Amino acid sequence: MTLEEILAVPTVPSKEELETDIWDADNCVSYSADGKRLLDAENFPPEIRVQEGCEVICDEAFAFQDYMAGKKIGEEIPLEDRSSYLEKISLPKTLTHIGKAAFCECGELLGLRLPASLLSIGASAFADCWQLEKISIPAGTRYIGPGAFQGCINLYQVKLGKSLEVIGEDAFDDCESLETIIVPHGMLDHFMRLLPKELHPLIEEL
Repeated sequence: MTLEEILAVPTVPSKEELETDIWDADNCVSYSADGKRLLDAENFPPEIRVQEGCEVICDEAFAFQDYMAGKKIGEEIPLEDRSSYLEKISLPKTLTHIGKAAFCECGELLGLRLPASLLSIGASAFADCWQLEKISIPAGTRYIGPGAFQGCINLYQVKLGKSLEVIGEDAFDDCESLETIIVPHGMLDHFMRLLPKELHPLIEEL
């Protein structure tokens, strides 16, 4: 599968998918009729298990929405209150794509294990996940979108996989605690080209 084909996979739910969706009441998420796409989540619990067979988590599925702050409609929401309910999520071995802003402002998300099957991480997918401290990008992941981990202020260690072809602009911007970016042995030059110069001093081969 080429990178172009990977990026061509839609991560926005279609009208037909939304009209024929299947609701998972235990996790408060909806799937496409074939179970391959997680379309949306609403009033979900702090711990979620995404079902096996799911290949795509669609755009903004678990992202913070205004109703989560418990404020009146139209009332200003302070930055410290902008946090999704999600604390823990189990991802299936079949997952290939995480859509744009899928977990944006999941400020209580403590840990995350990305499956080996993952090919792409969309723009702003994990932006402002304040509690994340470490992330390991699987060896087969090919694409990290712009701003994917932007604003993850407690992220101190990132491990990058050997198949990465694109790391989008500002993917690790405002990660003020970042100390180490681990890259595969022998691939230093490759990742020096993918990452901005200001992050080069943090790169370590392993």
